[in-house]
Amino acid sequence: MARFVHIEYSTNHGGVTRFSRGFTAVGNWNASQLALGALAFIGSPLTRTAARIRTGLQGWSARRELRRQDEKLWNIALNDARVMADLSRAMSREAGRDVHAFV
Repeated sequence: MARFVHIEYSTNHGGVTRFSRGFTAVGNWNASQLALGALAFIGSPLTRTAARIRTGLQGWSARRELRRQDEKLWNIALNDARVMADLSRAMSREAGRDVHAFV
């Protein structure tokens, strides 16, 4: 009755087979494949770091330009009383808005 059952077990362990195939594949790599593999491994962190650096530099550049424009306006205001009065009024209104926001 059990004549139709033919159970055959593999004589090789699956993990050992995968390891040996992987080891063979790594052994067959040349220098360019190793370099590309290393770049693929570290590419994402390098890309993220470069994006953060680029964003930081853009922010720094924008702050520097804004500071330069503020200094230019301040120098004009020192020589022109009308501009100084406008700045004073604008700063008074802004300070009033800041106080109301906290109340």
